[in-house]
Amino acid sequence: MYDTIVLGNDPGSLIAAVVLASHGRKALLLTMDDVPDSFSESGYIFDIDPLPWTGMDRGGVFRQLLSHLSITSEDHVLNPALQIIFQNHRIDLFGNTDLDLKEMEREFPGEGRNLAKFYSSIEKIASFASGLIDKDLHLQPETTGDYINLFRNMPGIVMKKRAFGTSLENIRKKPLLKKILEAQLLLLSNLDPHNISPISFAKTLFLSLNGLSYPEGGKHYLMAKLKKKFEADGGVIERCSALTLDTERVIKVDVKTEGNDMPSLYGKNIIVSTKYGKFDSLLEENRGLSVFKKKYDRIKPSLYPFTIHLGVNDRCIPEKMGIYVVISDETKSAENGSPLFLETSEPGDILRAPDGKRAMSVTTFLKNPPSKFNNSDLEKIAESMLKNLGAFLPFLKENLDFIDLEQSINISRDYHRTINNKYIVKKPIIGMSSLSGKTPLKNVFLTGGILMPGLGFEGEIMSGTNAARLAMGEN
Repeated sequence: MYDTIVLGNDPGSLIAAVVLASHGRKALLLTMDDVPDSFSESGYIFDIDPLPWTGMDRGGVFRQLLSHLSITSEDHVLNPALQIIFQNHRIDLFGNTDLDLKEMEREFPGEGRNLAKFYSSIEKIASFASGLIDKDLHLQPETTGDYINLFRNMPGIVMKKRAFGTSLENIRKKPLLKKILEAQLLLLSNLDPHNISPISFAKTLFLSLNGLSYPEGGKHYLMAKLKKKFEADGGVIERCSALTLDTERVIKVDVKTEGNDMPSLYGKNIIVSTKYGKFDSLLEENRGLSVFKKKYDRIKPSLYPFTIHLGVNDRCIPEKMGIYVVISDETKSAENGSPLFLETSEPGDILRAPDGKRAMSVTTFLKNPPSKFNNSDLEKIAESMLKNLGAFLPFLKENLDFIDLEQSINISRDYHRTINNKYIVKKPIIGMSSLSGKTPLKNVFLTGGILMPGLGFEGEIMSGTNAARLAMGEN
């Protein structure tokens, strides 16, 4: 019998399993959806999730966890951390408050006072938000103690929301400044930029002020190290094609393996990822989870990533172009023209692309899942993306070394649950945390970015560590 069975194939599930095994718990990681971390084609390697990972800075959540697990990561701090490019403006964000403020003041003369006040308040509100997280404040209270704790902190929350909200609205009155802020939120948070609490807004913007890193060789190398650590600590990874779940006193999982065996697996606890392909069915089939389902249904996905993958010659990329770039049309509203996000391998990273070439992922956000579109519609969207990209990179066409639109379409369709969608949360208090990892069943716990959508990838990591703590009996 296992101490804990973890069901899922995403970073939150893997982190939960690794933390359990590192504490000497007998853990099983069941991966059912067969979702790879990357795919390779024609000498290029592309991460399935091309969006930036936060928490890799020195004090970041992910960096601290890796250090605790004695896992090294070859990553480079980016300079600039992020570029946002319009027809008539280019903003380089360096991951440094003073430099970023100077850059914004250069692009928006006359807004110096408002910008200085705004940037000053970001750090203060982000620090306050971190304090709430450190207190383990349940922002969706479930017990009497949770309500008392929230009530005690509510005056400070209301005051901070009001103070930062005023400063934020002054900045958002400028359409271009508003688009710059929303571009950062779109990449670094799992919330819809148009439905976010001011406190969560500040916490997300502070992530970009801490800088972003590029993992050499791709994120899948880091995931492989985590899996190796899990197995070294006695963890077991099994792939199954189907299962039934019994959540009585002891967890019983009947699985169908690739060899068509039908063994029964037992555990004292189970951690289930909200990204597990049949998570919705699990909630509907289990009466004990009906209360949680009502809370879960309050969170609605609103934007879905769609990515095309390219291999390009180095010479078509401008010398000063960053690794992470947002291209946006300043003449269109966010509702009528989703920006393009470019993730490009570093020059010289021969683990991801042949020498002299670069792997490039181009992502936009759709209002419906890619699985709801037919091939013809997605091909038109991809062609429009390439046209807009060609306007930014005029020599792209003659330097295009690899493209397979059909493969890109299939990947976005098949794996869209793996990459965090953007969610709308009804009546967010501070917008960082929406659901607890606890469920009404004392031996069933949850992980996944949807639990803490306002914290982006950091929320994914925290949901995994929190689920492991709950399964080990820690509050």
